Amino acid sequence: MIDWNKSMKCFYASPIQASRALITGLLKAVSGASGRLFTIALSGGTTPATLFEVWKREYVSCTPWSRIRFYWVDERCVSPSDEQSNFGLANRLLLGQVGIAASHYYRIAGEEIPEEEARRYTSIVRTTVPAMGGVPVFDYVLLGIGEDGHTSSIFPDRMDLLYTREPYVVSVNPYNETVRICMTGLPMIKARHTCFLVTGENKRGILQQVQDVRNIGKYPAAYVWHHARFPMLYASF
Repeated sequence: MIDWNKSMKCFYASPIQASRALITGLLKAVSGASGRLFTIALSGGTTPATLFEVWKREYVSCTPWSRIRFYWVDERCVSPSDEQSNFGLANRLLLGQVGIAASHYYRIAGEEIPEEEARRYTSIVRTTVPAMGGVPVFDYVLLGIGEDGHTSSIFPDRMDLLYTREPYVVSVNPYNETVRICMTGLPMIKARHTCFLVTGENKRGILQQVQDVRNIGKYPAAYVWHHARFPMLYASF
């Protein structure tokens, strides 16, 4: 089922099917990008793990890796070898498996001092990603949705991070007080494609809340969905 009024909403029978559809659409966009470099910001978590595995298993030969530059939406403040590292997950399941050169991705160094790393990563993004009105414009920003409605490590208690002009800032998970570095609202909503990959029956309820325009000020994911240039949803329950 697809709604083309403002957004694209697609529902699938399994996370694997949702991942296949997302990758197929992404590669079509890369193909249509007139030979230029294509920028993708990745997220972490269990749902992207399926995406990475499907990409590695089924789409390696048809992906123009040399034209893609990978960035991250957010990162936990841990070393890349830590099992909680978003970069570590992507590297184990995809980047390292297909031999992507280190010059083709820009990781957030979670092991560094958070405030300094947020400034450093902001500088990297501002100098390597095309901008519009001072806001970096990624081709694809891949997002998830937490059961509390958070996205990109922006939790409901920090809605202010959706409005800051800095592309990346330090955030804190209010449930366990772990420190993270995250993409803020403007790069998420200004991306050419703002893509949510949502799987699992436990996400059905919050996804319904996020789709409700009345919750724009309540859930970060709702704010991003309703403000994005072209929001896309790939879901499986």
